Amino acid sequence: MLNRFRDLVKRLELPEDEGDVVYRIIDDNFNTVEVSAAQYTNWRMQNDVTQMAIVGQDTVENIMVRTTFSIMPEDRSYKPFGTSAYEISSLDPRLEYSHRYDNWREAEQGHRNTLAQIRRDSAIARAAEQKAKDLAGAAGEVRLAISADLPAMFQITHRSESDVGVATPFLRADGTSIELTVSAGAAGFTLTSAVEALPDDVHPPLGKPRVEQVERLCKSLGVSVDGGLLVRKADDASELGRAIVNLTQAAACVSLLTGGRP
Repeated sequence: MLNRFRDLVKRLELPEDEGDVVYRIIDDNFNTVEVSAAQYTNWRMQNDVTQMAIVGQDTVENIMVRTTFSIMPEDRSYKPFGTSAYEISSLDPRLEYSHRYDNWREAEQGHRNTLAQIRRDSAIARAAEQKAKDLAGAAGEVRLAISADLPAMFQITHRSESDVGVATPFLRADGTSIELTVSAGAAGFTLTSAVEALPDDVHPPLGKPRVEQVERLCKSLGVSVDGGLLVRKADDASELGRAIVNLTQAAACVSLLTGGRP
């Protein structure tokens, strides 16, 4: 009862005129009207302004979104409508979804836009989370393949947002280690390795017999050439071990045939 009485007294208090402070109300057509302090007080006494001020209130993706008319006197430059949002579970504000508007129509559209923005952001976040899980799974599958089918000299060197790096014990013609990249996709795994030279890149060019030898070698190992890379596909994790060995063999032999020629 005491709280209700205090609220009533507060509503009856006449605001003071303070310089550039303006008093705004909402009329029956949802227009914002500037009024005197006395008219403003009368409006608050005769209406449930808390409910009248709600332009929109929705929950989307565990976020409460409220767009309201500011019922308090404000500076003239202050836009009277605003959207605010917060996490329902933690009550943490989501300031990136805060916006101000000049009128009711803008506020309604802004409220809808904010809901759509949250849905888009949440969809992007879910996709990124799922991709991270898929990549983590891919790395795990590569590790299992290495531990099950390959010597311990094969090591995972890194995992990025798109691929897994594998260092091999084999060397190129120039003495550097052959490294592979394994990428997971809907159709399985794609393994790639760069070499210092492929037949089309060698100057002077390789003779036809040597080129044919490179082509036969790659074909026998299921390896193709794409944009300066050696490429090997694997339909699933059970093929990863063999695919890694095949691609490593191809990279080593192609390196010798192109870079190690007399």
